[in-house]
Amino acid sequence: MEFTASPKPQLSSRANAFSIAALMSSGGSKEKEATENTIKPLEQFVEKSSCAQPLGELTSLDAHGEFGGSGAGSSSPSSSSLCTEPLIPTTPIIPSEEMAKIACSLETKELWDKFHELGTEMIITKSGRRMFPTIRVSFSGVDSEAKYIVLMDIVPVDNKRYRYAYHRSSWLVAGKADPPLPARLYVHPDSPFTGEQLLKQMVSFEKVKLTNNELDQHGHIILNSMHKYQPRVHIIKKKDHTASLLNLKSEEFRTFIFPETVFTAVTAYQNQLITKLKIDSNPFAKGFRDSSRLTDIER
Repeated sequence: MEFTASPKPQLSSRANAFSIAALMSSGGSKEKEATENTIKPLEQFVEKSSCAQPLGELTSLDAHGEFGGSGAGSSSPSSSSLCTEPLIPTTPIIPSEEMAKIACSLETKELWDKFHELGTEMIITKSGRRMFPTIRVSFSGVDSEAKYIVLMDIVPVDNKRYRYAYHRSSWLVAGKADPPLPARLYVHPDSPFTGEQLLKQMVSFEKVKLTNNELDQHGHIILNSMHKYQPRVHIIKKKDHTASLLNLKSEEFRTFIFPETVFTAVTAYQNQLITKLKIDSNPFAKGFRDSSRLTDIER
């Protein structure tokens, strides 16, 4: 006796719309559409590129300010494809005559100096923590009619790991640095600025967040705990032909470093004097200063 396979039942158009395959495909398109809609306008002109090349051969930044993946089709970063070298070189590059005229000043320098004398510490968390003091800068010498993109990154000071010696109230070298983490550039969300705007206003990086989450997908700057870092501010003159792409291959830029902003990344403050100075100086730490809000146990 022979058995023949029964014909595959044909679904009506209404039933077919609710089939598993249809639901999966529609869900994927909705997810993709939602992702595209969450990209900020500034981030729409950045693309993925490889960083295994010197700056002159780099093409563009991705939406999180990093070079990684094998192309636009890469969906998940891998340790082998992510760039761990600074995306803008640490060695000085001779600027053009026009860019050489630009000067950058650190605002609230007096506050930074106070922290620097004690040894500045910055908290890093999995979800990301904002910096205090905040990097705030002002520019002079820019072309009032030109457009500029202002960026910030944070690079290791050395290849060492540190520990805090409480009995000596000082930082000591604890060994060799941990493996480097993915390098990122933070593009200021108000970029591009006109030169006229930069001459009139201060640029504040208060939205920069520091994290120790190597798989961070929010564009936060990823750091190793107990390592020393140096923030850097970059200004790029945006050319007319780069309306849809931030191209490091052809753009002119300047890098500014302020030694007093060096800090050690920590998951908890080590120096009690840093804790006290942060509480006394940070306007958002009012709850810690107001002792009337503390319970008897907390006191």
